[in-house]
This record gives sequence, C-alpha cells and structure tokens, in this order.
Amino acid sequence: MTTPDIAGLCERLRRKAGFNDPVTGEYVNFPTQPDGPEAADTLERQAAENKRLRTGLEKVAAYYLPGHRITEIARVALTGEDHD
Repeated sequence: MTTPDIAGLCERLRRKAGFNDPVTGEYVNFPTQPDGPEAADTLERQAAENKRLRTGLEKVAAYYLPGHRITEIARVALTGEDHD
C-alpha cells in the first residue's frame, strides 16, 4: 500500500459514514467506528516508520559499492525481492 493509499484509508477510518434516507431524503450520520481513529493513528505511525527505515536502507545501499553484500541486502529489502 502506498503512502497516499494509507492517507486515504486513515481519512476514511476517521470520518463518519452515513447514507441518504430513502423516505426523508436526509443524510443520516453513523457514529465513527470506535476503533477507526486509533487504527488510523497506528497506520500513520507505521507509514512514518517505514519511510524512516527506507531512507536508512537507501543510505546504506548508496554508501557501499555495487555488488557488496551489504548493498545487495539493502537493495533486496528495499525492493522486496527474495534473496539467498
């Protein structure tokens, strides 16, 4: 899930959902899911931590020469590829 997807999900978790009443035509709000705001906060913290870790791995991969084992480990972690 990309960062914009997480931001959109968090927004949906926090806002109230509702529907248009077919009889009156009025919009009826449901209360926010009780766990929604907490789940959104957790997702945002995890996204920030993922970004911090990716930045660190990118620095490690850039520091060592191509073909170096540490560079390969960092690259695999960044791309999600399997390694031996």
